[in-house]
Amino acid sequence: MVWAGTHPASSPHNQATRRARCSSPGQYSPAIYRGSVTVPTIPGYLEPSRHDNLNAVWAQPAGTPGALWPRDDLRSIGQHPTDWITLEEHSSSPAVRRGFNTVLVPPDEVAAALADWEWVGQDIGKVVLWDDGRIDNGLSGRDDRHKGVTAEFLLQVSTPVGSPLPVVEVAHPFLWYFDAFPVADSWRYLNRAGRDQDLIRHSVDEAGWKVDVRALDLRQFLAAYGRTAIVQADIVTRTNPCNFERVDDELHNDWAHLSFHAVSDQPGGDRPFSRLCGQWAIGGQRNARAPRIEHGSRKATEYPAFIYGVDAATGALLTHTCDPEQLGNYFVPNGRLHYLTPVYFKREVLQPDDAEPTRYQLSVTRLSCLNLWGVDISFNRAGLVEVYLGDIGRDLPADEWGHWRSYNVPPEGRMDQGRFRRDFLAQWASSEDVAGDLRRAREQANEVAAATLGAQLWKPLVGEIKAQWESLLPPLTDDPTALGQRLLTMAKVLVDGIDPGPIKARLTNHEPGEQSLRLLQRLMVELSDEAEVVATLRELQAFRSKGGVAHLAGSKKAAAAADLGITGMTNLEAFDSIASRLTRDLVSIAQLLARSSA
Repeated sequence: MVWAGTHPASSPHNQATRRARCSSPGQYSPAIYRGSVTVPTIPGYLEPSRHDNLNAVWAQPAGTPGALWPRDDLRSIGQHPTDWITLEEHSSSPAVRRGFNTVLVPPDEVAAALADWEWVGQDIGKVVLWDDGRIDNGLSGRDDRHKGVTAEFLLQVSTPVGSPLPVVEVAHPFLWYFDAFPVADSWRYLNRAGRDQDLIRHSVDEAGWKVDVRALDLRQFLAAYGRTAIVQADIVTRTNPCNFERVDDELHNDWAHLSFHAVSDQPGGDRPFSRLCGQWAIGGQRNARAPRIEHGSRKATEYPAFIYGVDAATGALLTHTCDPEQLGNYFVPNGRLHYLTPVYFKREVLQPDDAEPTRYQLSVTRLSCLNLWGVDISFNRAGLVEVYLGDIGRDLPADEWGHWRSYNVPPEGRMDQGRFRRDFLAQWASSEDVAGDLRRAREQANEVAAATLGAQLWKPLVGEIKAQWESLLPPLTDDPTALGQRLLTMAKVLVDGIDPGPIKARLTNHEPGEQSLRLLQRLMVELSDEAEVVATLRELQAFRSKGGVAHLAGSKKAAAAADLGITGMTNLEAFDSIASRLTRDLVSIAQLLARSSA
């Protein structure tokens, strides 16, 4: 942001600026910059003056001690807030007592609501029982003290009789609009991409409470709902004894009405104090914080360009917009780049999704988020992620485009053969999927075990481990921990998940406390297993203990890696090797069980 003109770097002024920059923060003088140079905006330290807050429009009344003029509070009260704003508060300390409240009013009744600095809608949020038995539900009502203004409930904190702590109450339309859900001391919602967005945060204890709301989300809701928020404050500030004449002042403009007074002499020896009391309006404004229901009906206005190739003559990267309407297809010969042009990304692009398997579902052919969105993907022979250019614009949420662009790379390697056959030759074909093969082998072995032993060999998966197993893919990076976490998932499912019950029922004898993996091995031996089909499971469990998967790596890590057969392999090679051998062994287990009942 430019506040003023610039000077050459060698000028005396800039030399003074550099000296100030090297001084301690407490010696950083704003006077050096005023009317002279270009400086960055540093929140909390160097910020341009704003003219839409009360500190800018309300001068400190003459005779008011500085300690009693609530400058910081006035600076935080703005007509167009963009950060967090306090809508409800009750707190007290020896220096300051603060109270905040908020109601909604129709935009055309704002002037009537602000005709007085006394709070409008003071009965909102309370049920009123009349003598004739009628009740006012507290959700909305007319305020006859403010020219019949219709006030409506937004949020409050109350203490029901019997409740150990105050309770935060929020109007359902506000929560429903964003599809918000409670999380500890806050409410959040998911944006179109399925990412968490903070909406409300609160702190509540026996001493008081405070509720903050993201300003842009509130303004988006107000615009859609057709209301204006009237935020109300009552702030009492105390200071050390000092003598001054009583001060009274008032500010009234088109968006705020507040009263201020400061008093020195207090009966009983109380300290001097000031009181700021009044209310101000925050209007609706549609912005980028629109909820999913709004995004679903909107067309993105700016589609980004992605790298799709390289100019062979110049080496320049070729890019094109992902806007589906700017792409060609088989039916309209318009000479445009085709919708099905593959675009390539580093595998790391999927890390945020891989880290949340309960929310994002990953397979070798598709990435999806709950019931919100999904996009077809594939992994090519070079290990890159493939997505069609048109699908990026149509199926990938706009909130994700920036993230995906940062991992966009030029083409390298051949397209996944299965995808080519499906999408361009209209053939039934599968893509290479070692993790999927392993999952299917476990299911098959369980089905055979249920038929031959009367129960499944592996326990049903639930919760987080189920999500991790169903989204298990080869590692997305070369970091050793990326492989370790996947091997840990395999060990939990295939070793820890063994159910010893049906095995013990089949064995002729077993020792007390005998481990489930040992029991499975003995069962296979009784079934004439000459290939030792549990060997890879045993090696996986040993690597888990000695190789640093579940615990700190010990001195036997190299030996454990050698036993597992992955010494010198990349993460991808190691994963493929282990998963393929486990799949082979589970298929053999199913065959042995089936043969035993023949």
